[in-house]
Amino acid sequence: MVIPSVKNANNEPKGKISKDVKSYGNDPYFQKKAKESKAFLEKHGFPKELLAKK
Repeated sequence: MVIPSVKNANNEPKGKISKDVKSYGNDPYFQKKAKESKAFLEKHGFPKELLAKK
């Protein structure tokens, strides 16, 4: 899969794509958001529109 790069006015790439990106899995902000999302889904359930239809 090819990821298109964002170009500036001179048609030069604005940045570089790196495979060595820091993981945010242990970041307190994202852990808090994941915990809130999990609590919401446990309370309200997953939307039926998004469940796989058989």
